[in-house]
Amino acid sequence: MRSRTELAGLPTGARVVIRLPNGEELAQTLLTCFDLDLVAVPLHPRSTDATVSGIVERVAASAVVDVRGFRGTGLPSAHSDSADLAYIMFTSGSTGPQKGVMLSRSAVLGNARKTAELHGIAPDRPHGTCLPLYHCNALVMSLLGTHITGAPLVLQPSFDPAAYFAALGAAEARTASIVPALLADLLEVAPAWPDGLEYLITAAAPLTSDLARRFHRRYGPRLRQGYGLTEAVNFSFTMPRLDGTEFARQYLEDAPPVGLPLPGTELRLESGEVWIRTPDLMTGYWQDRETTAATVTEDGWLRTGDLGELRDGLLVLRGRTKERINRGGEKHYPLDIERGWREAGLSGRFAAVGVSEPTLGQDIGLVATDQPLSAVRELCERTPLRPAVIRFGGFQATSTGKPQRTAMGRALAARRQAPARYERLLRYAAATAHELLRLGSDDAELRALAEHVGYQKGDEAVFAAFDFMREHWNSEDNAELAASKARWRTRLLTMWPLSDYAELAAEVISCQGFPRDLVPFGTEGRIEDGALLVLPHVPDTTTDGLPWALGALWSFVDGERTGVGIDRWEHLHALRGRGFATAGCSVMRAGRHDLGGVVWAHAPQPGPDTETGAMG
Repeated sequence: MRSRTELAGLPTGARVVIRLPNGEELAQTLLTCFDLDLVAVPLHPRSTDATVSGIVERVAASAVVDVRGFRGTGLPSAHSDSADLAYIMFTSGSTGPQKGVMLSRSAVLGNARKTAELHGIAPDRPHGTCLPLYHCNALVMSLLGTHITGAPLVLQPSFDPAAYFAALGAAEARTASIVPALLADLLEVAPAWPDGLEYLITAAAPLTSDLARRFHRRYGPRLRQGYGLTEAVNFSFTMPRLDGTEFARQYLEDAPPVGLPLPGTELRLESGEVWIRTPDLMTGYWQDRETTAATVTEDGWLRTGDLGELRDGLLVLRGRTKERINRGGEKHYPLDIERGWREAGLSGRFAAVGVSEPTLGQDIGLVATDQPLSAVRELCERTPLRPAVIRFGGFQATSTGKPQRTAMGRALAARRQAPARYERLLRYAAATAHELLRLGSDDAELRALAEHVGYQKGDEAVFAAFDFMREHWNSEDNAELAASKARWRTRLLTMWPLSDYAELAAEVISCQGFPRDLVPFGTEGRIEDGALLVLPHVPDTTTDGLPWALGALWSFVDGERTGVGIDRWEHLHALRGRGFATAGCSVMRAGRHDLGGVVWAHAPQPGPDTETGAMG
């Protein structure tokens, strides 16, 4: 290792920021720092120079080791607060500023010994990993676990399913690590199972029953899920080995559990939140006593922020407390929603996310990847928990494959109309239709509206527009009537319910990162020269074929209803076919009624052969 001599010259407790690609050089640098009692601060290899400089200043690092080698920073090397400190692991910062998790030598050694014993890692039982060593999972269990036991480590710097399994087989590894995102890639290639490999250990992100089924069909019950946080030094729970029958019952028939606590670890469920007390606990967050106190109780319980429950004595995770969706008082867990969607037939990679909604507080959004549009449409027509927002593209996940639901949800917008309010409007539209049919009209839309029960009008300003239509439905077209219709059209756009469409469009624009702008109902908005296209619309028919309440009225004052009645699925199909980076729709509903909403799309980056077109 190139930097061994320079590292050996640093005093005990000196802090070293490490930015190296995953591989042997990173492994040796981390082990050298550990053996020399230095404090390692591993960063993602794609961290920018500005990020590295910022971390160096925050932790007062004495040195940096990267692809250019060792270099001193000129900062002091001696630190009075470094006793027993082994690592400062910085979070991704996806939900806020990066937090530095301080891990002591005693904590990481304790966890590494327990996990090594649990999985039988020993000199005659090699272990393998394809996970990045700058994350706690591979660092503690795989790197330190093999280091302190003298077991050979099969280190795969980047994930290639066939190469990984070939290396595990050649080394006669008995156990190996993976994460669900890579497990899915493994199953696509489906290489032959390595001779001697007993099972794979998966963690870092939830394992779905669908993925477990696919694995089981190919490889059988050779999988053990675990669970932990960097704040609790990687693993705190691991599943026992199960035979085929028990594996099917626990992994395939319901949400796969994450197992039993490690020796010395205690579990407590507080209002559904998983609390852990363990000797393998962080010292705290770097220079952040307030966040540390909010995360760890005075008597040593770590508030994980994960929701869970016990099933047959095994911990089952239900998602993050911050990701739990509160839809008008109904609590929904994203993992449960996703499982229901999979059972309804949706496959591939997708996420259920919470979306801000003014009336309910939150609604449910679906972020899809490469699913056929027909499959998503079928889901929306069949599932009891229909997403209020659908977005194709823009799936965000951590490097270990964990969906970043909060970040994805922030980029989406939803809006509902009050069911009773809309029903009152619909009933008055029906009463108007009855009256116009009585006067001799033979309009198909009026006949469909008249099938609804008529009702007296309420105090909404929009009812006056219906009165205008009643009075002039059979009037001869003339300039004065045309001018009156134009005035009513303009007025309707500023009134409920059409104003809600413009407000939803403005929220969509804002959530997509553009300056908030009002796009009138029925108008295609081209934001910043077409970088974002937005179209507030209604469908030709709502639920059960019932016409939109304002359909006949809007036809009367607008003529052709240009840009209003559209099929959102056809639009989305066209947009995806034209290569838009992301495309989606925010659905406007009032109870059971589908009232259209907003279709939107990010234009592809213009190139020499790329033209940004309209949403037609």
